[in-house]
Amino acid sequence: MGSIWLSKKAFLYFGGTFIILLGGAIVLMSPYNYVNFALVENSMRTFTVKGESGYYPQLEISASVRPSNTSTVHIDMMLIENITLDTYIVNMTLTSDDKVVGPDTTIYEQTVTLPLAAGNYTFILDNLDGVGQADIGLNQVSDSRVWIVSGGSLNIIGVVMGIAGYLVPGTFLPTESDTIIDWGYDEEEESPVQ
Repeated sequence: MGSIWLSKKAFLYFGGTFIILLGGAIVLMSPYNYVNFALVENSMRTFTVKGESGYYPQLEISASVRPSNTSTVHIDMMLIENITLDTYIVNMTLTSDDKVVGPDTTIYEQTVTLPLAAGNYTFILDNLDGVGQADIGLNQVSDSRVWIVSGGSLNIIGVVMGIAGYLVPGTFLPTESDTIIDWGYDEEEESPVQ
């Protein structure tokens, strides 16, 4: 009888589990720099553009609004680099061309990509015309998609290995016929009665 650790079933079960954990670790280590704010006019927030490996000097600014009585929304934003005080101005005009139909209401969404050097920035929502609040997302462009696809692929492979381990004939633990139990006991020696 071979060791249960060297069986196909054990290899598929434990190998699949290891592959799933490895895929999860890869996804968690992916370079990801994203924040989302719900802002009103004249709101300020800080954001850091990273200069590490896997990050690119580009920032995606996404705006999402829910217009109620207007068909055009104007958003004026500023990014100020905190050390050099370099100022970047972003203006967005969202119209019915940017409409995304939501479950309960109409939503306008637009994204702009801005080249930015690494550093600390202050984001200012300077003007908001047509709505009272906007959802602003700041996402630094990075290699995160490559990491997430790689880790997710490993997770799928691990699940397939686990299912294959379930379908492989045989048992994970040895059956009764494969198990030899050695019953042994010491006979008590009778001591002579005196």
